[in-house]
Amino acid sequence: MLINFEGIDGSGKRTQSKLLKKELLKKGFKVADFSYPDYDSEYGKLIKGFLEAKLNLSSDEQFLLYLIDIVKNKEEVIQKLRKGHVVIMDRYFLSTIAYQSANNFDYEVAKAVTKLIQLPLPSVIFYIEIPLDIASRRKSKQKGIVDRFEGNTEFLTKVVNVYERLIQEQFPSSSWIKLDGTEDPGLLNKKILLKLEELIKRGV
Repeated sequence: MLINFEGIDGSGKRTQSKLLKKELLKKGFKVADFSYPDYDSEYGKLIKGFLEAKLNLSSDEQFLLYLIDIVKNKEEVIQKLRKGHVVIMDRYFLSTIAYQSANNFDYEVAKAVTKLIQLPLPSVIFYIEIPLDIASRRKSKQKGIVDRFEGNTEFLTKVVNVYERLIQEQFPSSSWIKLDGTEDPGLLNKKILLKLEELIKRGV
């Protein structure tokens, strides 16, 4: 099973990914988790430079860089799934489509390229919704990379609109589940576990 968490920065993806991993390990599952951008990779270091405004990239270069950062783990993810691991993704190729389409990369081309690459598809996509002002307040309290898009509500609104379009079009599948990111993290984790139990019973 491949579980994908999506949403804007500050929505709680990282928190829910960590909580889910902890609970699944307790239940005896083998778990592998990935988070993107992967700032430890060579591609991730370039992304970090771009986000910190130390490097300028065209929209084409941005899209390809973010995508290759994910593609580099393709075979590893496939092997983990074959060996029975639950794979948790804190962002995946859908983030690349949402953010880069909001930043002037062609939406249809983005979808076509990700389909062509044939990355393993998520069994379920948890999309965590949250008002922009709350996400911004959360993000400002976090330590880490100062993002050139941080606080840009116009850009983040475009990102949310692309996510909504992906959900409406059921791309890459109908496996999207919306969650309320303003809820207590522990309560939200319990809801996620219940949803996963339902999916497992249905043989997803």
